[in-house]
Amino acid sequence: MTKIALVLSGGVSLGSYTGGAVTELLLALARNEASGPVRIHVITGTSAGALNAALAARALAVNPGVVPWIERAWLDGADAGHLLNPKRKDRRGALDPRVLEDLSRALVTAGPASDDAVSPALGVPLRVGITLSSLHGIRYDLRYGFLNVPDRKFGTRTYSDWIDVEVRGGRPNDPAWERLREAALASAAFPFAFPPRPLARRRSEYPGAHLPGSGSDEVEMWYVDGGLFDAAPLGLAKDLVERDPDHRSEDWRYILVEPSLRTTGGGGGLAGAPDSLAAFAGDLARAVLGQGAALDWIRANRVNARLEILHALLARLPEMDDRITDPEDVVLGRYIGDLAERVAEMKVAVDPTGASARGADPVVDYLDGNLARIEADPRYREVLGSADSRSGRARLAKLIFVLEAASGLRDKDIMRLYLLAPESDAELAGDYLGGFGGFLRREWRAHDFRSGRADARRLLEQGLSDVISYTPDEAGAYETAAVEPGWDAVPPEARRRLEAAFAAEADSVIDELRPGAMAGALGWAWKPVVRRWLTERALRAIATSR
Repeated sequence: MTKIALVLSGGVSLGSYTGGAVTELLLALARNEASGPVRIHVITGTSAGALNAALAARALAVNPGVVPWIERAWLDGADAGHLLNPKRKDRRGALDPRVLEDLSRALVTAGPASDDAVSPALGVPLRVGITLSSLHGIRYDLRYGFLNVPDRKFGTRTYSDWIDVEVRGGRPNDPAWERLREAALASAAFPFAFPPRPLARRRSEYPGAHLPGSGSDEVEMWYVDGGLFDAAPLGLAKDLVERDPDHRSEDWRYILVEPSLRTTGGGGGLAGAPDSLAAFAGDLARAVLGQGAALDWIRANRVNARLEILHALLARLPEMDDRITDPEDVVLGRYIGDLAERVAEMKVAVDPTGASARGADPVVDYLDGNLARIEADPRYREVLGSADSRSGRARLAKLIFVLEAASGLRDKDIMRLYLLAPESDAELAGDYLGGFGGFLRREWRAHDFRSGRADARRLLEQGLSDVISYTPDEAGAYETAAVEPGWDAVPPEARRRLEAAFAAEADSVIDELRPGAMAGALGWAWKPVVRRWLTERALRAIATSR
C-alpha cells in the first residue's frame, strides 16, 4: 500500500490554489482505479494551508461531501466583501475573523449528517499537524558548554511551534475536530490581517520549558501565522510519518503543495526599492513567507544528499579496516565503546526536551536504546551482517550511532518528495498585494483554484501514475483565462469596501489622538481632514503597489 504525506504551505489568498490542488487530489484518490490502495495518512499545513488541511481531514474522515465546499469556501467565503467589515468588533486586525470562524464551524466541526461516510482515501490513523508561531515564545534553559564556564546555562526562547491531532473515520463529534479547527485558525492569523489567537496547551507538551503560572497542567498561549517560521512544514510531516513503527518498510510519498514556489528560473536580478508602503508590506510578506518555505525545502534536500553519503560510507565501513569487527582487537573495541559513550553523554546533556532516557543511568540507557534501534533497523541489516561475531556487530552499531549523531541523521530517511506548484513563472492572481490581492476579486480566486486543480492533475498523471489512475473531470474544471491583477481591475464594490475599511481604521486612530494647539484651535474640523488624508494615503499606496 502507498501512503501519502500531504504538505500544504501558506500564501494568504493563494490558499485558493492550494484548495484546488487538495480538491483534485481527494477526488483522484477516491476514484483511484490502480491495483493497490493509496491513502493519505499524514497532512501538515501552515497559514492558509492549515485551513485546507482541516478541510481535507474532515472530507477524508467524516464526509467526502465537504470536497466541493472547499471551492465554495475559497471562492465565495474568502471575499473582501465579507472580510473587510468596517463594523467588526475585533479591531486588532484589518480583516474580520468571524468569516473564518463561521466557515470553520460549518465545515470542520459540524454535527453528524445523513450522508456522512469515510473516504476510501482515508489512512488509519490520520495524523494532522499544524504549524504555529508563538507570540511570546517558549523559554528553555540550555547548557551550551562555554569554554570558560562549561556548566553555565543560558536562557533562550523558541517561537516556532506546532500542534498535531489524530483523527479516525466516522467520528464527527470527536473533540479532536475542535482542537484541529482552533489550531488551523491560529495558524492562519496573519499578523495585522487577523488578531492573534489563544490556544490551551498542556505543560506536558513542553518538557524542560519554563512556562508561566503553576498548578494546572493547562496553560494558555497566544499564536499568529504559522508560516512566519515554517511556511512549508516538511519536517513536521516527516516527524508524523516516523510515528508509524513500520514507516521504513512502506511506500511513503510526500507531496508538497507550494503556490509561491516556481519551478523555472526567471531573472535572478534584484528588484528596486519599494515605491509605497503597500509595496514594502508586500515585499516584506513575500520575504518572510518565502524564507520560511525555503528553510524546510533546503533542509529536506540536504538531508537526502547527506543520507546518500552516509549510506555509501556505511557500506564501505567493514572494508576500511578489518580490525573493526575483529573480536581479538580489544583496544580498538574499547576505544569505539568509549567514543559512543561520550557521544551519548553529550546528547543527554544538551537535550532540552527531555526525550532522552531518564533512568538510573540516563547515558547508558540512551546508548543502549539507540544500539537496539540500530540493530533492528532494516537499513543497517547488510552492514551489520558483514560481521562474524556479536562483538563485531556491536562495534559497527556503535560506529553507526556516532556517525548518525555527527551528521544529525538519526532516524532520517530519503524522502520521496513531489512538488505541486505552478509550472511557469507567470504569477498567480493571488500574488497581487503580497498575497492579499485574491480577496478582492472572485475571478482571481477562481483562476488560482483551477490552476491548482490543473497542476495537481499534471502531477498525478506524470509523477504518480505508477500508483494512481483515475478519470479527471471535464476540461472546464481546469481551464483558466489570462488575468492581470491590478488596481484598475479591482471591482468598484471592493474599492468601496476598502475605502470604508480604511476610513473606519482612520477613525479608530483619530479617537486615540490628542490634538495639539493648532488642531485644538480648529475644533471638530481637524478630524475629517485627518480622516480623509489617512484614507487617501492608504488607497494611493495600494493603487501604486505591485
